[in-house]
Amino acid sequence: MACRNAYKTIIEETDKIQTSVTEPVVAKSVNRLLFGVDSKIQANDLLQNNIEEFEWIARNKIYPNFYGRYLTGENCLTKDEIKFLHSKGCKIAAIYVDEGEKRTEEQGVILAKKIDVRALELGIPEGTVIFLEISESEGVTRDFMKGFAKALMVEGYTPGFKANTDAKFGFDREFSRGMQTDKDIFKMCLIWAIAPTVKEYNGMTTSHLIHPDNWIPYAPSGITRNEVAIWQYGRECHPIEDDMGKVTTFNLDLVRNEQVIVEKMF
Repeated sequence: MACRNAYKTIIEETDKIQTSVTEPVVAKSVNRLLFGVDSKIQANDLLQNNIEEFEWIARNKIYPNFYGRYLTGENCLTKDEIKFLHSKGCKIAAIYVDEGEKRTEEQGVILAKKIDVRALELGIPEGTVIFLEISESEGVTRDFMKGFAKALMVEGYTPGFKANTDAKFGFDREFSRGMQTDKDIFKMCLIWAIAPTVKEYNGMTTSHLIHPDNWIPYAPSGITRNEVAIWQYGRECHPIEDDMGKVTTFNLDLVRNEQVIVEKMF
């Protein structure tokens, strides 16, 4: 997917991170919606109909501009899958999940360093955005997010959060606090909103619906929805069994404009 420099960062490893930030580029109208998917299933997983998951996605939707994949866990992203996706001309959106406590700034720093190790193992280039997935039940705090974002930028990556941005969940409240106290840091964090989903797309098994016409992700307090980087508008779509008998699905995503995404989505 073509990307533009919506966020530019100059980082010095000193006691205080110095940043030179340009405001996010906001499109005036929804004139281009770029389609992508995310899944815990590898894109080159062979299905029982003798095609790979990537082809199954393209057959049922449209050719994806990017594929969101997890850096850890069962069926996580591998170097072979990276080569496969790049051979298809598809970008990769990196997602990281960690079940540890997310309360202190130090915990955020430690997690960022763990992510850096994994990113280096996979050959993820510096500048790439890495989205930390935050579940609705996690007690994430502003301090944790601040430590995570600062440390990940020092490691050379762009911080992002994949979360339910509905105000009734804790992520919205804590992100809003961060925007009030440490705006220069939190403004650098890209948001992947997983709500709201559009009812007719959840669990869909037909291919006639491609994507909604309106860009309506929930925006965490402190930013507008035009500044949301990715919106997951449908989940667990087009179930099918793979060659090993495991049911596979994928989630549906949009970016509002290519200028919303940082330069390197590897």
